[in-house]
Amino acid sequence: MKTASGFPREYRFPVSQDHLRTIKDPHLEDVTITHAFVKVRDLPTGDIPDRINPRSHDANLTGKVPQAIEGTIEEFPERFHLLNRGCLVLAKKSWYDSQSRILHVVIETDEEHGMVDGATTDRVLAELKNRISNTAFEMLTEEEIPERFKKAYIHLEIIAGADNHDALRLQLAEARNTSVQVKEFSLQDLGKHFDWLKDILENSEFRGKIRYRENEPRRVDIRMVLALLTLFHPKWFEEKKDPIVAYSGKGAVLDYYKDPDWKDGYRALEPVVLDILRLYDHIHVEFPKVYQKAYGTDGRGARLGLRKEVHYIQERKKAKVLDLTGKTTQHVLPDGWLYPLLGSFRVLLHWPKNGKGQVKWAIKPFDFFLEKGDELAEVLVEGSKELGQNPNATGKSKPVWVNLRDKVENSMLKERILQLENE
Repeated sequence: MKTASGFPREYRFPVSQDHLRTIKDPHLEDVTITHAFVKVRDLPTGDIPDRINPRSHDANLTGKVPQAIEGTIEEFPERFHLLNRGCLVLAKKSWYDSQSRILHVVIETDEEHGMVDGATTDRVLAELKNRISNTAFEMLTEEEIPERFKKAYIHLEIIAGADNHDALRLQLAEARNTSVQVKEFSLQDLGKHFDWLKDILENSEFRGKIRYRENEPRRVDIRMVLALLTLFHPKWFEEKKDPIVAYSGKGAVLDYYKDPDWKDGYRALEPVVLDILRLYDHIHVEFPKVYQKAYGTDGRGARLGLRKEVHYIQERKKAKVLDLTGKTTQHVLPDGWLYPLLGSFRVLLHWPKNGKGQVKWAIKPFDFFLEKGDELAEVLVEGSKELGQNPNATGKSKPVWVNLRDKVENSMLKERILQLENE
């Protein structure tokens, strides 16, 4: 369940200048894309994490795709880089040293970075290397390395800086993973693991909106639903942590959902599942009101639509339609804001003692946001300012999460004191 040790990691590949190009993204100024032909012998197969990859790679390597990959490198090593689509790595940063002719790639955490596509190829190549000798491949002498590994290149694509853009990681993982038809979340669906949740969702206004299996023509991925539920999981109280991973490691949410220690906690949220999804959009739509209440016109803060973190749509008829509820907003907020805000509302849940009874809201969350949302907005916006107005940094900031949670807890305490005084 936890991020593997040894991060951040820096990988170094010898690459000829003739075999490498780095370009800037035409729309995202802080994102770079590097294309490189790397010798298969130099690729650290099996070492680059692939936890971010939505497809399971625990299956054996005897299927048609693994066999085809093995056959290509055995029969056509000189064409391997053309016949195999290669690997896509999402990195914190990447740069090329033209003096040493070394490509550097930094993976900060396996929850946000790693091999998004091509992990099956990576596993096959690692297995082939392991078959050569009991000695680790990197310890082999030049004479011991098979000729095919000396001749074969692999196309390595590295996207660096994308973690500054909400949802892009998951979009990349979904868009690039198309060669194997059944993804891990599809297998979970086939295994009936989502049945209780499907019964709730498909008997509500969310009917027909959630995608449980690959290629279903529905806009909302079940992993997004699970990420939102993860924000409210009772285990965070036990571990005395904030659910930052629900934002920073959405690709790893299934790990939590499948963990036996977390299973009952998800099921315990059954009475409030629909409210949590509605609340996610409610906060998004009503945020301009609470922001105005917090900052007014006294010059303490810029208009919400002018903030760097917010995408403002001027024409009302072109307002963004939210995928879950179908509500519209002209102020499109980043998940780096929405997740910490929504996560702070887990404090409003009342969990029955000794496991008797069902979880329920101690305070109505929708009314609470309209009444106290200005205080939360101020905490969030000021935290975002301190982090350079970077929504991704805000979404991963422990102080932001803690301060929002504390603000909700303090508001609840004040309400209880007032109730006691009025009794």
